[in-house]
Amino acid sequence: MEPFVFQLQPDLPDSTKQRAPRTPQERSLEISRIAPRIMVLIDEHRRAAQSMNIILDTDGIAQVLESLREHARKGDPQPAVGARDEVHAYVLTRLFEELSEEPSNILFTTRTGPDSVRYDAMEADFWIECLNEIEKRVRKSTKYKK
Repeated sequence: MEPFVFQLQPDLPDSTKQRAPRTPQERSLEISRIAPRIMVLIDEHRRAAQSMNIILDTDGIAQVLESLREHARKGDPQPAVGARDEVHAYVLTRLFEELSEEPSNILFTTRTGPDSVRYDAMEADFWIECLNEIEKRVRKSTKYKK
């Protein structure tokens, strides 16, 4: 997918600090824009898994999302824990690998001068907020039930 760009105005014209959405309203709005993009990727993986007779269900997706949160915290992600077999482990690992690249594909812009803009990847804490919302959506959806 192509990078997703949000335009945000900094407090200071020459800010060097990464600028993620700050207010609860900004954060909620940006999550509502990011979550559908991630859900599309999850659904693409679910359909690909079905073609291999693998069910990518709520539990598997939740494990991948937890591994992504762990990765964002600089921990030791384990996306294939609980995999039913090698093919299922591969499906979970591929989903993890693709989604782990998303924070660098979703860019925030900060105006640093009258004619200059800096692009920043999202902060880990904001990515974790997005993952939490995505997990809620996955758990609500009947698409991922066994």
